[in-house]
Amino acid sequence: MLKLKYLRHPFRTINTAKALLATRLSMWKFATHGELRFRDDVRYDLQSVTDGFISRIDDSVDDTKILERICSAYIKSAAQEQLAPEPYRAPERWQRVRQQNLGPIIHALTTRDIAAVRKMYRNFFRDPCSAGLLGAPYGMSKAYFGGAIKDIHRRFYLGHVLYRLDYWKEQTNANFVYKDLAAPLIGNPFGILIDGILLRVGAEYAHYCAYRVGGLLNTGKATVAEIGGGFGGMAYYLLRDWPQVTYCDFDVPESIALTSYYLLKAFPQLKFLLYGEGELTKDGIARVDVVLMPMFTLAAMPPEGIDVTFSSHGMSDINQQAMVEYMNNIVRMTRREFLYIGNGRATKSISDLVRESYDSFQLTEARSSGWHSHKVSGAGVGGAAGLAASTLFEQCYTRTIAAQNE
Repeated sequence: MLKLKYLRHPFRTINTAKALLATRLSMWKFATHGELRFRDDVRYDLQSVTDGFISRIDDSVDDTKILERICSAYIKSAAQEQLAPEPYRAPERWQRVRQQNLGPIIHALTTRDIAAVRKMYRNFFRDPCSAGLLGAPYGMSKAYFGGAIKDIHRRFYLGHVLYRLDYWKEQTNANFVYKDLAAPLIGNPFGILIDGILLRVGAEYAHYCAYRVGGLLNTGKATVAEIGGGFGGMAYYLLRDWPQVTYCDFDVPESIALTSYYLLKAFPQLKFLLYGEGELTKDGIARVDVVLMPMFTLAAMPPEGIDVTFSSHGMSDINQQAMVEYMNNIVRMTRREFLYIGNGRATKSISDLVRESYDSFQLTEARSSGWHSHKVSGAGVGGAAGLAASTLFEQCYTRTIAAQNE
């Protein structure tokens, strides 16, 4: 066994070296393509990357009460998740993220180590506590956060952001300006700096999702649910631009804890309901502005209490049993539309389920989406195979008139 173990090491080293070489080659190709594409663009300034990665940690406000509240909700939800039915437990991918990256933040939340939680959350855009949701480009934390950023990395990142910004303008019919992407500096975000505005890669997609959800809402009050809201990026723009919306998010306990921090800091004037603080009833939801709950509470949601349910990737890595359980709850609690953005496997599974089992909903819009694949299709890296593998789809399901009148 000892001999075999050592025999394996050279192959492991070779495979690691090959993967690193492939990553560097991909970055070089994309960086070169971006440089050619934007060479006459005034936005193509490598200094904007350097300026965008400057640390901006804000420690001016005492957030002890917020953190104590988050710890209490997390401890209760993490314990209850262990007792929840299998479909509501964290999927295998998230279990791996917990084991590999989230140990320190889980320990700090569980032991109510407020100082440790504060240190990680005030830097969550750059700290492993947000692993699985955020991170340095290509996972190269040292390259981007370790001091001076090499030109190859600046060129890659700048091209990536500019492609996505142009795609955002196209998808929103050029109805917005960069100022609309501005967001709080909570968590020490990074990006590129243009006209004094920090533009974080991913902000354009979060804003687009809020724009799509907002387009489904009528004027006046409405309730929106999100399945898998990440750290609260889409929610921020939705709550900022549609102030009459009540927002509900359902996710794994670690993500909900981070979302709670981000949104509680961003909207101190709003009323929040965290797990263990009150009943998840129609009246309970109506009394607050934001509801942040672990996934297993989906089963407790009142029927038809949500106007629009939205999910981006939130159901892409769950098994079929969980998919059926999620869809049962979505169909039961949603009185108008369900908007989903995800990979081909998840969107096909959802469309098959709706067609076979939920005649109260019908597919009213379906289209391919270039958000995940735009860095491939835009730069020509990966070819047709790479584009096909990374293409996303957007689907909108609407409750039928007959079902609404029942």
